[in-house]
Amino acid sequence: MRLLIIGCEYAGKTPLARAISHRLLAVTAAPVEGAGRPAGPRPIQWHNHFVVPRLDGHLIVRAPGDRTIIGKEAADLNTAEDEAQIMALRPSVLEQLQRHNIWRHLHPDLFRGDDTFFINHYYADAVYAPLYYGYGQPGTFSDRSARARAWDTELLEQAPDTVLVLVRATAAVIGERLRQAARDREIIREADIPHILDRFDGEYTQSLIPRKLVLDTTAATADATFARFLADVRPCLSTTDRRRLRGHQVSGAAHQAAGAAEKAIQ
Repeated sequence: MRLLIIGCEYAGKTPLARAISHRLLAVTAAPVEGAGRPAGPRPIQWHNHFVVPRLDGHLIVRAPGDRTIIGKEAADLNTAEDEAQIMALRPSVLEQLQRHNIWRHLHPDLFRGDDTFFINHYYADAVYAPLYYGYGQPGTFSDRSARARAWDTELLEQAPDTVLVLVRATAAVIGERLRQAARDREIIREADIPHILDRFDGEYTQSLIPRKLVLDTTAATADATFARFLADVRPCLSTTDRRRLRGHQVSGAAHQAAGAAEKAIQ
């Protein structure tokens, strides 16, 4: 399965990614590799390190009891001081860093397995770079909206079955979520939320990825959003992926256990 989930911060991308991961972990029969490890599903990794200055982490979702090494260890993640240095880079240098980061995640090696999962990827730069980072404006060398279409083309070369999922909510709801659960070193400003939502809508509309859908979380719970995803994504998926996601043998207890065992490295 190839999924690219995009949208404003606090729209609900990460809860959806976790729900998808829990379902796949519960229904997959792929064993975890390694001597002495019990057979079980592999950890699921989402590439979620494209929003400046958080360029180093992954969302890792594990089956109960799994301790497989995947992604970076906590000691390898950027510190607050590291992120301050990233933000202090000249815009042209930061642009180059991000361009290399994005191209690295379009390398064929990332698409050799059964699943490749991204959150925001180059769509984040198309929206946030002109607003916050000092590059990517229309008509410039680094025009991120134009480059996003070139990266759409490259992604479709590597993974033509990619499904683009836009997760959105109203500006009022996004603002309320931000106020209730603001993160350290917040990325967005509340006053910018309407513009950010419009820009993600625009990038979604202009995207060259033909398999795509929109999920609105304004008045929906995480469970309801996941149920809508399962219904709306079916026409976009292969027969194998539809069978994996359907997971008719999965119980609520299995989902709860998977959630309790999850370890996320952001």
